[in-house]
Formats: sequence, C-alpha cells, structure tokens
Amino acid sequence: MIKLTHSIVVALTLVTVLTSQFAFAESTYDDKLSFAGSLEETLGHFWAIEQNLDDSNAELALVHATHPIAELYSSMKPELKAANPDFDAKIQATLMDLGKKTGSDVTREDAQIALDEAKAIIQEARTLIVGEELSQDTTFKVKLMQGSLKTSIGEYEEGVNNGQIEMMAEFQDGSAFVWRSQQVFDEIKSDLPEHEAEEIKEFYSDLWGAYDKRSDPEQIATIANSLIHELDVAIGATTEDTDPLTYVENIRNLLNQVKVTYASGDSDTALSLATKAYLDNFEYLEGPIKKSNPELVDELEAMMRIELRDMINNDAPISEVEQQVDDILAKMDTVAKIVPEFGTIAVMILVVGIISTMVLLSKNKNLSILPRI
Repeated sequence: MIKLTHSIVVALTLVTVLTSQFAFAESTYDDKLSFAGSLEETLGHFWAIEQNLDDSNAELALVHATHPIAELYSSMKPELKAANPDFDAKIQATLMDLGKKTGSDVTREDAQIALDEAKAIIQEARTLIVGEELSQDTTFKVKLMQGSLKTSIGEYEEGVNNGQIEMMAEFQDGSAFVWRSQQVFDEIKSDLPEHEAEEIKEFYSDLWGAYDKRSDPEQIATIANSLIHELDVAIGATTEDTDPLTYVENIRNLLNQVKVTYASGDSDTALSLATKAYLDNFEYLEGPIKKSNPELVDELEAMMRIELRDMINNDAPISEVEQQVDDILAKMDTVAKIVPEFGTIAVMILVVGIISTMVLLSKNKNLSILPRI
C-alpha cells in the first residue's frame, strides 16, 4: 500500500511538472504570436503610408506613421527590452521618427528609404523575439493571417457606414490589414492543399470586391470570417462542432429570403443573403459531403458561389433567379440525406475509440493513474 501511494505521488508530481512546462510553452507561443501580430499590423501601416504618399496625401500618411509608435510599440516593448535593450531603443527611435522621415517636406524617394529601413528593423525584431523557425512555420503564419483579418473587420466597421467612408484612416487600416494577410498567404499558399488555397484566393477576391463597393460591414465580416474558417480547414484545425443539418436549414431559409428580396427589387440584400448561404453555411458542409459525393460539392459550389451571385449582380430576370434558387434547394434535399450519415460515422468512430481505450486499460492492471476523460 505504501509503494502504491508513493507511485501515485511520483506520477502526480511528474504530471504536474509536465503540465506546468506545457503551459509555459503554450504561453510562450501565444506571446510570440501576439508580438508577431503587432509586427504584421505595423507592416500594414507602412503599406498605408506608401499608398497615401503615392496619392500625395501627406496628412493621412502621417496618421499611419504615428499609429505603430502610439498603438503598437507599448505592447512589444517588454519583450524587446528584455531581449536586447539597445535594440529596443533603436526600434523605438525608428518608429518615433517615422512621421518626420515620411512627412510632406521629404521627397518620395527619401520617404521610401526611411520606410525600407523601418521594414528591415521590423524583420530584425521578428528574428529576435519570434525566431527564424517559428516565423517560417506555416500554421503560425496562418494564425497571423487570421489575426489580421479579425482586426480588419472592426476597422472597416468603424470606417464605413451606409456605403460611405466616414472615417478614412480606419477604412485604410482595414484595407492594410487585409493586404498584409494576403502578403503572408502568398508566402505559404504552395504549402497548403491546392483546393483550399484556390478557395482562399477567391475569398480574397470577394473581400476586395466588397471593399471596392463599400459594402455593408456585415457583408465584410461574413466574407472575412469565412476566409478565416477556410484557413482553419487548410491547416486541419478543429472548430466548434455544429449539427450539419443546422447549416442545411440555414441555407434553405436564406435562399428563400433571396427570392423574396430579389423579387421586391432589393438586389443588395438578396446578394448579401446569397453570400451568407454559401460562406456562412455551405462552407461548413463541404467536408462531410465530399466524403461521399465530391461531385455534388462542385455542383453546389458553382451554383451558389458563382452562378446565383452573378445573376443577382447582373440584374437577371426574377424568374431566372427563382429557378436557380429552386434548383439549389432541390440539391440541398440530397445534402440533408448525406450529412446525418457523416454524423453517424463520426459517432461510431468515437465509440470504437473509447472501447479500445477501455480494453487497453483493463489489460494493464498495474497502471496506477488513469487518464482523465
């Protein structure tokens, strides 16, 4: 009995040590991700400076030149100072002087030199704090993209109202963060599955199109969040489970609303509803459907994402839009029969896994600590 108690104590001590080490590792990873996220936003502001200088808008260029030092540097300073106080002072001075070095009394050429020097220092900071290996990790880069996209949603919402730009700096912030996330995507797209990479590329096209139209912030959020989801799919990240039939029912409801709103002459709302049906719902059904009927995925993808939306954009006759919707709804009946089968298979796999685990545990009678479930 004494030996058993001692074994448990030793095992628990080991688990505690390993758990604390794991927690530290996770915290360190999150800290580096947060730091790198600030760097990405800084680079986004640099791009916005360049765009405004090209448009001879020194006032807005100055706004973006001051954002990194005013909004981002303080979050980076503790790690920079701990790693290298001299470099911390260097990056602080660089960001503080950026407004003067890109101001209206500086030539465009000299301003670009200052920006290029600042970009190089940002890269030094990335190497110093994040490290080369993690900086090149595809999953890490995807998380940075997702962070930039999430931030862009809020910035756009602040900047645009009723199809008009009311706060240009915030609108440009949103644009800059989308741009920066796409730059990172270009670096890693060859490392992602081909289908998902192509979908991500198309989502960026949709997002920029919505920016150009000054679409409703809700529409921007829909596309950006679907892009974020597709990035999860590309790296195999798990997301919160939702009953697939819920998505099927959502699609049916949204498409029926498309018919009503389009017939009433409200093509903007009809387009938004059609987009939500695809991006917010069908995207989450692709995986389950593809396992048993990949051709159906391709058909519905074309019908919903391309054909229906093109019809609405091009003011197609009401009868044609209604027929397209009805054709999609008919295929959704097939989807409704497929996805429950996927759920059943998933449950069976889970049950088999649990049974296998129990069998293994029962065979090892000397095991002193059972895994927590």
